[in-house]
Amino acid sequence: MKTYIPLLFILFFTITGVAQTGLETRKIDILPDSHLSIKGTTNINDFECDFNTLRFKNETFKVHYTENGEILHFKNSVLPLENVNFDCGNRKINKDFHELLKSKEHPEILLKLKKIDMSEEGNSIVTIGFTIAGVNKDYKFPVEITRDKQLCFDGKLKLNIKDFNLEAPSKIFGLIVLDEIIEINFNLNLKT
Repeated sequence: MKTYIPLLFILFFTITGVAQTGLETRKIDILPDSHLSIKGTTNINDFECDFNTLRFKNETFKVHYTENGEILHFKNSVLPLENVNFDCGNRKINKDFHELLKSKEHPEILLKLKKIDMSEEGNSIVTIGFTIAGVNKDYKFPVEITRDKQLCFDGKLKLNIKDFNLEAPSKIFGLIVLDEIIEINFNLNLKT
């Protein structure tokens, strides 16, 4: 009976190894000249909250993917964005921004890369799962990918804060109202 236990372990690891043969892993660094921001509007003015990409300076991320022609399918490839690294240029707006995102309960936004489809001419189509304030929602949108000296992903996505059960804080007895549609802009330069 004792000889069967090692054989079971070998069989188990062989089977799981065969199931994962197409999965590749690549390390990426997000370069400091990258840009990521969230733009919004109120009935009074516009605002933009920039993410401090220097936070990524000494951090390497892993992406796990399978390739099927011009389509990459990703698994467990998550980029966490800590809410404290967003700066809206004004302490009061920063406070409102963190209140909107429920930063005390949910201190980070998670971007889960799911798929990149490069099969059509022009822009690639990326699918990303966003987790904001504990709510997950997938979005599919065009991204421009360039490969000069480095790999660059450039794009923008408009989303509705209501998709994440978020309600803008009411200011000055409801006189200042945040538009439900916000825009995420990014220009990520990567070293692979």
